[in-house]
Amino acid sequence: MKLLHGVRLSATGRSVELDFVRGIAIFVVMGYHFHTVRTGHAWVSIIEYPLKHFGHEGVNLFFTLSGFLVGGLLLRHYAQTGQIGARRFIVRRIFKIWPAYYALILFHLISGRHPRDTFLWQNLTHMQNYFGTSIAQTWSLAVEEHFYLFLPALLMVLAHFRLRANALIAVMAVLCAAVFGARCFAVANGDLDGAFNYTQYRMDSLLVGVMLAAIYWMKPEVWRSLVAKKRWLFGVVALLLAWLVFATPHVALDESVGYTIQAVGYCALIMLVLEHSGRLRTTWLYRGLAWLGVYSYGIYLWHSLALAPGDYLIHKASALGVPPLAAWPVVIVAQFAIASALGYLTTRAVEFPFLRVRDALFPDLRGVVSPVSPARRETPPVEGKIEGVA
Repeated sequence: MKLLHGVRLSATGRSVELDFVRGIAIFVVMGYHFHTVRTGHAWVSIIEYPLKHFGHEGVNLFFTLSGFLVGGLLLRHYAQTGQIGARRFIVRRIFKIWPAYYALILFHLISGRHPRDTFLWQNLTHMQNYFGTSIAQTWSLAVEEHFYLFLPALLMVLAHFRLRANALIAVMAVLCAAVFGARCFAVANGDLDGAFNYTQYRMDSLLVGVMLAAIYWMKPEVWRSLVAKKRWLFGVVALLLAWLVFATPHVALDESVGYTIQAVGYCALIMLVLEHSGRLRTTWLYRGLAWLGVYSYGIYLWHSLALAPGDYLIHKASALGVPPLAAWPVVIVAQFAIASALGYLTTRAVEFPFLRVRDALFPDLRGVVSPVSPARRETPPVEGKIEGVA
């Protein structure tokens, strides 16, 4: 473990803090999808509440974090060179996302777990969030894929006019307001499914992350000022938690203003984790969630395969007369273990090898270019691979 300008990096150059955030997101997503035993005990329901109700919010966290990371990939290069490296960015994204994704599709195609017309053309064209898919968890990946094309195109247009940080952030804010308005209109007209699934209604969560990346890489003095307000950041995160607990059950409210509130709260969480993790980094819980974060993409793709073993254990325990309270932790832990193992194995077998090929053929050039103007030479508050091997 090494420390580089405030962020702890592993031997592979990953940010432990951002892996911790990823770990939180994938943990609640898994908990939302996994099947549980009905015990009849109120205290068990209280324990399960974050897992069974915050899964969608875990996806929102992934969106905001992705906006921060992919925005950082492009904006750091822009801050250094005055150009948007769109082609290299897209190629590197392809190496990152597609091999593991198409391996999943190939598995489902060969195994015959779902009829082909329920997923194949939808997933191959990355339109599953509009037309549906039986590989249900992949809907959010379509949103991100669309954003990976939209963001560099937008930034190339803005870079043509030599817009600086304030102008870039202002444009992002206007776009966020437009997306927010469109989503509220959809919700008001009863299109809750569209407001949840469609890219044009979900893009503001990613754009808020991009705005945070613009502050991080292009306005370091503002970043320092924001992260210095530790109590305010904790206050925003506390309000976020209150919203998650009390407001998210109101679906129309959450899908309209709620997604925006969550994005802002998640930005505060990212700032807190990056700058104020302190001794928490050494705790087993922090390290465990960070480990999940390393393999979060693989886990996200494959965790649905843990549902069938979970159902088997539930039925087996019932047939054997095992008390529900005794079966409950076994079923939960088994599904988490199976999903984590699948994510670990597929990441090691598919994702990491392709990342090595990517880095050999299309290396990240951001570290070898020089800033083009004195105004851009100011060292960011946190240097290094904060993108976490993106």
